[in-house]
Formats: sequence, structure tokens, C-alpha cells
Amino acid sequence: MRSPILPALLCALVLYGCGATTVKSLVKDQGAVQMTGHEVLRLVKGNTLALHSFSDDVQLYFDPAGKIFAKGVSTDKDKGSWDVSENGELCMRMEKWWYSDLRCFTVYHIGDMDKVRLANTSGVLQYSAEQTEGDSKGLYSGMDKKKKSLRRSIRNEADTQQPSTSLSASPSKATTPTLIEEPRPSAHHGGKDTGVMVEYMAKDCPGCDLAGVDLGRAELIDAKLAGADLHGANLSMANLRRADLKKANLQKAVLTYANLPGADLRGADLRGASLKGANLIKADLTGARLEEADLTEVLKEGAKGLK
Repeated sequence: MRSPILPALLCALVLYGCGATTVKSLVKDQGAVQMTGHEVLRLVKGNTLALHSFSDDVQLYFDPAGKIFAKGVSTDKDKGSWDVSENGELCMRMEKWWYSDLRCFTVYHIGDMDKVRLANTSGVLQYSAEQTEGDSKGLYSGMDKKKKSLRRSIRNEADTQQPSTSLSASPSKATTPTLIEEPRPSAHHGGKDTGVMVEYMAKDCPGCDLAGVDLGRAELIDAKLAGADLHGANLSMANLRRADLKKANLQKAVLTYANLPGADLRGADLRGASLKGANLIKADLTGARLEEADLTEVLKEGAKGLK
């Protein structure tokens, strides 16, 4: 059994005191301020972040073209994509780490803009981070041996020549795919409290009428939604890992960048649905109807029922 002393010491080193483990306590106790989207862009674009937590210790280089090149404490390496949302969240998706899930973090500083804290969507502080300028750890790798685009090179050169105080362009314009979700359709279930109730109900609701609901970013791991009517529902960036969606009606549903590894979509109706950038690794879509569905940029390694 692991001694409680080591986690305590690590917690002290990582979060500079275990008291501030949530955004609320960090703001109250240490006067932390959330960084704006433009500040986050200036923090990471073309620079390296060292992330520290109890379980992770990694270096990430944020290429201006929207790619990430990363290395762990050992020789473990990975790459992925990054973007900054309109709400100022730093969003990342790695090819191997984090099960290829899309992870978004709000970024906070306490005076020093080079030393920040990253909080997950639940408001829990997950990483402390330090920035160093440029590719300080030599992480960039030309793994994709493609011919360089003169047009993109000129655009990137123009970006780097802009003063640091100017408003940086979103990296989503310099890379494909973008990570940030598309505008959400309005749902007929309005109100924050109602939204929370619907999300709770959707975790175990086979055969339910959930047409048009807004479940964007909802945590629906192992959800039981077999036969449910989700026609036109917003499930963008929802976490539906291993969800049971057998024969569910998902016509014209928005599932952009949804997390669906291991999901059971056998016989589901996905006609006209938007699955752009969705994680369908090891999902089962046997017999699913996919006419006019948008499957661009989906992750489909080990998926069944997809060509």
C-alpha cells in the first residue's frame, strides 16, 4: 500500500499547497484570475508548456499551425492538435494519450503569466504549468513528410511578425481539423437547471424522448440510451464512452467531436447527423444508417460497421 506521505509531498510540489484544489478555492485563497482567450493564445502559441500533476509530467510544444508535439518523463512521445475556444479554454486532443479524448481546460494565473494552473470542465485543478519560449525542449518533429505549402508559410511568417500585444489569430484557421465545437443548436428544454436535470436523466433513459435536447459536453459514460429518440439533439463534445445507443434515433443530431469509444450504435439511425471529429475508436455501428452523415475527421480505429 502506498504511503500517504508521498502523495502529500507531490501535491505540495504540483499545486503549491493541497488547499487550492478547485477553481473556487484558488480564486478565493490566492486571488487567481482566469486568462482570456487571447492571453491563452499568447501563452502557448509557438511555445512549450511543462504540465505537472500527480499522474502526469509532460512537455508540450504548441506549434503555431495547431499541432502539439509532446514527450513524457520517459521516452514516451505523442502528437496531436490544439485550439483555444471563444470562452478561453485551451483544448487538446492527442493521438494516443488520454484515450484520444478531447480535453479542454480553463487557465488561471496568480500574477505570474508564465506559471499557470489548468482546471478541467468540472472546475477541478488538474495541472500546474510553466511556459518557456519557443520549442525549448526540441519537441518538434517533422513526422508528416509532406510538401510544405508556400501559402501557409507566408501566412505563418506574417503571424509571427505581429506584435505580441496584438490580437492573435485563432490557430483553428491555420490547421485542419479544428478542435472547437461548432455553434450549438437551441434546445426546446431551456434553462440551466433543466439542462442539469436532462443530463442526469440521460444517463439511464432507454427509449426516452430526448429530441432536440442540449447535451453538449455532457458526461454520459456508460449511458443507457438504447432506443432513445435523440433526433436533432446536441451532443457535441459529449463523453459517451461505452454508451448503449442501440437503435437510437440520432437523425440530424450534432455529435461534433463527441467521445464515443466503445459505444454500441448497432442499428442506430444517424442519417444527416454531424459526427465531424468524433472519436469512434472500437465503437460498433453494425447496421447503423449513415446516409448523409458527416464523418469527416472521425477516429475510427477498430470501429465496426464503418467503411
